[in-house]
Amino acid sequence: MRRLLKLFAFYGCAHGWALWLVDMQILGLAGPVEPQVLEQLPGYTFGFATEMDLNMILSSVPVIDRSHLERLFRKFFHDGSRCVIALFGSRVVGYMWAFSDKYVITLDDYRRRNLGVWLPSGAVFTGNAYVMLPHRGRGLFQRMKLYLMHDYPVGTNFYTSISDLNTPSLAANHKLGFKKLATLRFVRVFSRTLLYVREKGERRWRPFRAGWPELKLDGTRLQIRPAERCTNP
Repeated sequence: MRRLLKLFAFYGCAHGWALWLVDMQILGLAGPVEPQVLEQLPGYTFGFATEMDLNMILSSVPVIDRSHLERLFRKFFHDGSRCVIALFGSRVVGYMWAFSDKYVITLDDYRRRNLGVWLPSGAVFTGNAYVMLPHRGRGLFQRMKLYLMHDYPVGTNFYTSISDLNTPSLAANHKLGFKKLATLRFVRVFSRTLLYVREKGERRWRPFRAGWPELKLDGTRLQIRPAERCTNP
């Protein structure tokens, strides 16, 4: 039953339902990137985009999502986030974002169910990645991430969050040397979304039913501080 609820939420079928469950893993890399030997992909190139490239980026996503993503991505650029893109010829076929200071884990496209994760100085949180369906299965996710990470100083701490059902992304990050730091479990029960946190090495879940905490990453540890004024969305 638990896996069924997670599958519903993962594939976007249950956010309007009364009951679902999502497990998100927070992964971290504190140290050098694992050496990678990747074959050349003819026709593909990688680079960093600016806000002037926004229309090219949006052309890679379904039309129904473009209006919402345009507003969101403009905000990302204005906040100083960076975007690496994968091109096939001259067309953008994938992208990945890099955030500093704070990353927001969202369950409903930044509407109500959001959880902020604060980052240490100089750290980077990667997320909001996308690859067009015809170009998946070719290693673009891993190549974009490597391209992005190699643009930062050696010793930079990198983090990301991934659903535990997204096995391809988990495998790609593990190959780069990322390790699980914690698991966040979101449980929707009618009008409330409950949060449970299980840190690395722990067996028990820590519940936050009355309010969601503030999370902060520090090296390979997740610090949890209950929010003074917070309500469950």
